[in-house]
Amino acid sequence: MRIWRDHKLGLDEARRRVDEIARELYKRYQLTSQWEGDHMRVTGNHIRGRISVAADEVHIDIKLGLALMMFAAQIRAGIEEAMDEHLS
Repeated sequence: MRIWRDHKLGLDEARRRVDEIARELYKRYQLTSQWEGDHMRVTGNHIRGRISVAADEVHIDIKLGLALMMFAAQIRAGIEEAMDEHLS
């Protein structure tokens, strides 16, 4: 699943806000996160992916394991809600 949002925050502020998104994803889906340059790796039980941060956009690429495929729409909605809340 790929989700992206444009922003006008600049790279440093976008990275700070992605930290907030990562905390939200931890609360909702128990995803752990780790920065690797301008990318944040996220992993959890049957979920893995990364968040890419640029000066004007944020991309989230998530792969769901088979056990979570039936919840893809709800997971997408939760991620989009967190992005919209923190990148606005």
